[in-house]
Amino acid sequence: MTEEMGIMTFPEASVRWNKERSYVMQQHTKYPDKFLLGSIDKIGIGKGTWIITKKGMEHLTGYTEEEANRESWVVVVQQGTNIIDERVCSSEAAAEELMKEMVSKKIPESRVVRTINYTYLDHANKRNYGVRLPGGLMIYYKKMNN
Repeated sequence: MTEEMGIMTFPEASVRWNKERSYVMQQHTKYPDKFLLGSIDKIGIGKGTWIITKKGMEHLTGYTEEEANRESWVVVVQQGTNIIDERVCSSEAAAEELMKEMVSKKIPESRVVRTINYTYLDHANKRNYGVRLPGGLMIYYKKMNN
């Protein structure tokens, strides 16, 4: 029934739009004004379960679910466990180029060439390719689930 109504939980919506499971909750916590009025609600008491409408997700991300799934690579800027920025790319080459551009904005050009060692940040899974920067900042790209 919720499928016909276009209602989903925050984690479900995040995954359906090819984001990390915590994406919608992080956005709601940090930027509650980004949400379409009337598109979210909490069910239950205490922590409860947060839900969002399909139109709400489209407003939040700027993409329909289909558009979000058409792309295949994402560049992520992460501070500790918080995702600061995510950008979708249509190819691995474009994702790698964007990642390196984002890194160069964080570190002076002279240091980028000499000191940045790009590698898999999750050595066991080999999904997140990028770099750890001082202060707990990570910039990486990965193939999205299609």
